Amino acid sequence: MISTKKLAILLTAYKAQFVTNWPNERFKWEAVKHFQTHWNIDAPDFAEMFAKATGKTENLLVSNKNFPQRMILRFSQHDKEAVRSWFRDLYNEEKSLQERIILFAQNAKGFLPFVPPAKQTYQNSNSISTYLWLRYPNNNYIYKYSEFLAVANALESSFVPKRGEESNLADGFKMYDEIRQYLLADTELQQLLRAQLTSDCHPDQSMHTLAVDFGYYITKGVTPPAYTHDDFLNEVYLSRAQLTTCLALLNRKQNLILQGAPGVGKTFAAERLAYAMMGEKDANRIHKIQFHQNYSYEDFVQGYRPDGNGFSLKNGNFYDFCKRAEADHEQSYFFIIDEINRGNISKIFGELLMLIENDYRGEPTTLAYTKELFSVPKNVYIIGMMNTADRSLALIDYALRRRFSFVELTPGFLSDGFRRLQNSLANPAFDALVTQLIALNEAICADITLGSGFCIGHSYLCIKPEELGQLSHIVDYDIIPMLREYWFDDQAAVEEWSSKLRKAVYVQ
Repeated sequence: MISTKKLAILLTAYKAQFVTNWPNERFKWEAVKHFQTHWNIDAPDFAEMFAKATGKTENLLVSNKNFPQRMILRFSQHDKEAVRSWFRDLYNEEKSLQERIILFAQNAKGFLPFVPPAKQTYQNSNSISTYLWLRYPNNNYIYKYSEFLAVANALESSFVPKRGEESNLADGFKMYDEIRQYLLADTELQQLLRAQLTSDCHPDQSMHTLAVDFGYYITKGVTPPAYTHDDFLNEVYLSRAQLTTCLALLNRKQNLILQGAPGVGKTFAAERLAYAMMGEKDANRIHKIQFHQNYSYEDFVQGYRPDGNGFSLKNGNFYDFCKRAEADHEQSYFFIIDEINRGNISKIFGELLMLIENDYRGEPTTLAYTKELFSVPKNVYIIGMMNTADRSLALIDYALRRRFSFVELTPGFLSDGFRRLQNSLANPAFDALVTQLIALNEAICADITLGSGFCIGHSYLCIKPEELGQLSHIVDYDIIPMLREYWFDDQAAVEEWSSKLRKAVYVQ
């Protein structure tokens, strides 16, 4: 499965740049048409025919750093009939895709001693899938490990490619098949493609080649922008010392909980903290979920789910995320859990509760349903959020508390970042409201029935200049209803602070 939301975003951008990118990408459709025109498995001179048929694959088989075509020609000099038989077997679709890929690679490896001083055959999953795509473009895609990994991450696919495994192709092709169904349903995209195709291009009615091009677009478009500590401090109203502490705690324990009152920006801060750890703004390495009372192990790790014909075993969010991170072990991945204390932690994590500890990262345990050996990768970080003003929640599970470090986020009205925002707005009503909210928070902290966990956060006032006219709505419909809940037994306090806040927004 893929994230249709992320697919829609990427597809919109792809269509917007399609015509501009076409001159550099049309060679794919030309390469297929040229191959189809010149391919003849029974040609008297197989090597000559192969060289001509692959003559337009410069960026695929004949580049300076990629020599698959050249090696096939060298193998043909040794025994062209043997090489011809390789392709007959490769194009025999009565056999499984994996079987044909493995056989072709093995045949090529057996010829390596006959073409010194070559040290490798260059006949790998990428080049062999390219041969398949050129011959049967309505059934195949070009497989490349790094590209399929980038696409899987960008679309949050449950498919996790592993380097060097031919079995990846079948599952990777299924992912692209799923993507292609959305391409086929997009009439605007079809019109864009048809308008560019010429007589020297493969018509691509099945849009397999378009799916290949879309995958390449995702790959080259996912290079994330850099994200520095200064970027964090410009967006999140914490001090540099607080940022340094959060990063140190994440590095040490790998599990962190941001807790605080409503509106202190816990979710926003968690995501930006992940970016700060990465050093780049890569949303593809972040996955966000929200716990609730009915959230279960089956949702989180794996379990049986109805599929229309009964029940089938499905992997959960955390399982899939760990597999993605494991396949990309050199980079850090962040699993963000909102309302983490609303879930039954022991029930949700199950046997993984031990494995999220820093000391047990990479250590396998046996999963309950499949008996599979599974571990939480060392490059996975978990950030949870807790709302300290929710009276309905019991004390946090001790097992969770022992495995996480806790950071209290407080209203940032006095932070340098919020001051910059306030100065940029230069609005008397905004200034007056900030002053009253600071005073209100002091009163809340002094109330023994409430305390700092019930303060009003700064995110209520993180607005744009054109939104200044909404200050009265923020007061009347966001803040005052919360005060009524806080002081449900003290109507005088509610009226006092409601009056002060309302007067503030009418300051001229």
